[in-house]
Amino acid sequence: MSARQIIVLAIAFVAAIGALLVIRTMGRDARPAVAAAADIPGERVLVAAKDIPQGAALTADDINWRVFPKESINANFVAETARPQARVDMIGWVARRPFLAGEPILAGAVLDPDGRGFMAAMVAPGYRAVSVEFRREAAAGLFIQPNDRVDVILTMKVDVRSPQGGTEEVTRTSTVLEDVRVLAMDDSVTTQVAGATPTRVEDSDSVVVLELTAADARLLAQAETIGDIRLALRGVEIEPPGVRVASNAARGAYALNENVAEGSVRVHAFGEVNDGRRR
Repeated sequence: MSARQIIVLAIAFVAAIGALLVIRTMGRDARPAVAAAADIPGERVLVAAKDIPQGAALTADDINWRVFPKESINANFVAETARPQARVDMIGWVARRPFLAGEPILAGAVLDPDGRGFMAAMVAPGYRAVSVEFRREAAAGLFIQPNDRVDVILTMKVDVRSPQGGTEEVTRTSTVLEDVRVLAMDDSVTTQVAGATPTRVEDSDSVVVLELTAADARLLAQAETIGDIRLALRGVEIEPPGVRVASNAARGAYALNENVAEGSVRVHAFGEVNDGRRR
């Protein structure tokens, strides 16, 4: 055997010994880490086993138990120690909002419909689901979707006394409801979350379901009988109190403003705004 071959074998032998030592060292370092992870106190909470859309009735395949570190458990989580039969008892409950796979189920975000329809479970306490029929052109280009918030605008024809002593018909417009939550558009109760273009309602006459208090539901019913209803889509960002935005009202539109009487119908606002947050 030549000297070169002996050198090569020696190098290979040393490399093998070094690799063995590295592997043994890594194994010793990993065992304490695994033991430490196993020692972390945890508790099983109910989570979504897969993506759950809003309005869906829960099935046995939708929910499962998963261990969470105790310091990460929120009071709104459904813990097995508090409700050991929750995975069985919550079958048929309705998701009031969408859940992602692995997300903890929150106690207030799912509700037992108690034999009633899923829409009844989606309406917040103290509110009513009220349907309104509207024309294609009266709903922000038909891009309004469930969970959007809108203003309800009433346009009506009224007879007023003219300067000459007679009467004349004029058009008056007023915002009758503000910041209203949309529960459904026709048969859709979920917000579009995918697609290259936004979904539009294609029917010539469509129905929107709004979440209103009982008093405001009566106001809307009255407004429908005396004029035309339009929906104005509000932006995603919450408007702080007293916000000022650019307006075209001052650009020679005085003739129109003479026929627009703000306050001809009472304005109702939904929720109170505090520190820029809607409640």
